[in-house]
Amino acid sequence: MEKDNLSFLRENLRYLGFGETLPFDGELVREVEKGDKEFQLTTDVHFDEWSRLEATLYFRKTGQHDMYFLIKYIAGLQYPDNSDLDKAQTFYIFKGAGVTLREAYNLLQGRTVNKDLTDSDGEKYNAWIQLDFTARTPMGNYRTRQYRQSYGYDLEKVLSTYPIRELEDEELRISLIKSLKKGNIHTVTFAKASKIEKMYIEACPQYKTITIHSQAVLDARMHLQKPLREREGVAFSPGTLENPPQETENEEIKKEEDKETAVAEPAQTEGSTAKRRSRRSL
Repeated sequence: MEKDNLSFLRENLRYLGFGETLPFDGELVREVEKGDKEFQLTTDVHFDEWSRLEATLYFRKTGQHDMYFLIKYIAGLQYPDNSDLDKAQTFYIFKGAGVTLREAYNLLQGRTVNKDLTDSDGEKYNAWIQLDFTARTPMGNYRTRQYRQSYGYDLEKVLSTYPIRELEDEELRISLIKSLKKGNIHTVTFAKASKIEKMYIEACPQYKTITIHSQAVLDARMHLQKPLREREGVAFSPGTLENPPQETENEEIKKEEDKETAVAEPAQTEGSTAKRRSRRSL
């Protein structure tokens, strides 16, 4: 049973973007073997040179199945040189599905992510989600804005209005759309009349458009933070800015949190610790 449970947990964690080779696998094995009702594991990851994303994962054994499940994780985005930018959010996992680690990073940076969600009645629906950093729920999470299909945001239609070269190649077009739906800033080539220019874009459902960044704007924003690799020799993944690897998406959760969706908290309408850590890059 323990072996089957470990295989299940490892597969679930890979689906959620915690790595093909789990940095905390040894600790996971020891905790499952101990057999306590619940346990926590902590890890961190660097998606850029300026911040650290820490995640505390909460596992619980259910009485019905006598198996451990990942019920939620708390993601904390930290900026060592500017703690005013630090943010944290709890993401709940429902039947093995929820916000992936990379998507959590993108959400905590203010971008939007497209997800298939489940409401409190068990009905599935698709929506773009975005954290509202101006409002919190009674549980302390940032409120979540949702832009459902009825809101009328058509990402592919919006992209077609711009001279983006990648749209001319089917494989690149599909990769671009998947990346933007995960909340990434994606590199594209604008073929203008007088020149070819590399730009960086992200989805912007709230205003039914895309946000376009130039290299100069990104450079100015990044220079506000001292790179962690200079401070601590940290390895990182630049995937959020350039064609990132795609995660695969994929029993019970805490009764008192049952009304939460896979995102975490009741959403607004459209428009509105362990001491040991494992460091890795994806």
